[in-house]
Amino acid sequence: MARHRVVLVREWDQQMGSSGCCGRLHGDVVGALGGADPGLYAHCRADMERMGAVYRALRERFSADDVDLTVVDPRNTAWLLPAVWRDARRRGLSRRAALTQVNAATQACAVLCDGLALGCAAEPKVAVAAVEADIAGRDRSG
Repeated sequence: MARHRVVLVREWDQQMGSSGCCGRLHGDVVGALGGADPGLYAHCRADMERMGAVYRALRERFSADDVDLTVVDPRNTAWLLPAVWRDARRRGLSRRAALTQVNAATQACAVLCDGLALGCAAEPKVAVAAVEADIAGRDRSG
C-alpha cells in the first residue's frame, strides 16, 4: 500500500454531467451532435498536456509503493472533495485549513500531496520538487 497520495487535478475532454453509463459523451459524440467544432475542448488541451507531463515525471520519480498517483477531473467533486478532506485531516490540518485545501483542489492543474495543495505550477520539475520536499519534510519529522 502506498504511503502517500498525490492527486493531479486535470480536466477531461468529455462531457461529465449525468456521466453514468447512459449519459457520458466524449468529444467525438458531442461534435457529431452539435456540429463539427474542432476546438470543442481546445481551451483545456494545453492544461491536459502539461498535467500529463507532470504525471509522467512523478511516476518516473516515485514508485507505486511510495506514492498513489491519482488523476481526477475538477468536476468530479463527489470523489475529490471528500478525498482531499480526509487526506488533509489525516495529515493533521485543522478543519478550517482542510476546507482551504478542499477549495484549492477544485482548480484545474492543482497538485495535491496528502491533502495539501502544493503551490506549484503544472511544470514537471517544479511539481516533482514540491512533492519531494513535502514528503521529505514530514518523513523527517514523523
